[in-house]
Amino acid sequence: MHMIFPLAIRASQILRVDAELRPIWQEIKDNLVELPARSRRDGGGAYGAFVYGGPGAITPLPPEENLKSRFLSFTRLGSFIDKVGIGGAQILRNRLRLREGPGAIDAEHIGGLASGIHETMLSSSGDPRLRGDRVPLAEAGVDGDPVLQIFNSWPKSWDAAFTLLARGGFVVSSSMEKGRIEFVQIQSQLGGECRLWNPWPDMAVTLYCDGKKPADLSPDKAGILWFPTTPGETIVAVPKGTMPARKNVPQKL
Repeated sequence: MHMIFPLAIRASQILRVDAELRPIWQEIKDNLVELPARSRRDGGGAYGAFVYGGPGAITPLPPEENLKSRFLSFTRLGSFIDKVGIGGAQILRNRLRLREGPGAIDAEHIGGLASGIHETMLSSSGDPRLRGDRVPLAEAGVDGDPVLQIFNSWPKSWDAAFTLLARGGFVVSSSMEKGRIEFVQIQSQLGGECRLWNPWPDMAVTLYCDGKKPADLSPDKAGILWFPTTPGETIVAVPKGTMPARKNVPQKL
């Protein structure tokens, strides 16, 4: 409920419909009971795990065990699962679980896990300066212009690479190896200004754009890089003084 009303308001503004309902939705949102601190994702909850207390979690290896457990503990089972019939835990080795009896396959938690992985690799929430810290989409809300955050809560010992869609029509690719973000490639589908939380804190960044001379860019006081884009343009960002790997340089360069 804390997310759906801001989403509805923002969607109605973009689509220019239901203007008369926005004050009502806002009033409901403003008067919702505040979520208890323990229900917020402060590092204690597992992505996609809606029930706890049973077997099935994968034990994370150090370092950053608590952070890794958010990804690996989604398989925990609830005590309500039928332990006697065919819905028992022993048949759940495929990492799915049954709810409300045999045959009722509940894959919702896998969607939650996918969402968690997405937002920790690439978040495009409203301007995080409204909250004063790096926060995932589920916590930041939808107000303000989107700011791209790369590998904001990803374990540094897990090498990874992705290509994902972000708010604002940006297709973002990046990779992390040995705890270091190697590059950020942004394909602008719609054009407009792009806001990127600097993946290399306290460092200037060099932008390689289609057919243009490389340009150095420094973040603002909040650590955000601002730069314009045009529809169809591809931009690669790397730390100043380094060159993007050949495979990551746009073909038009």
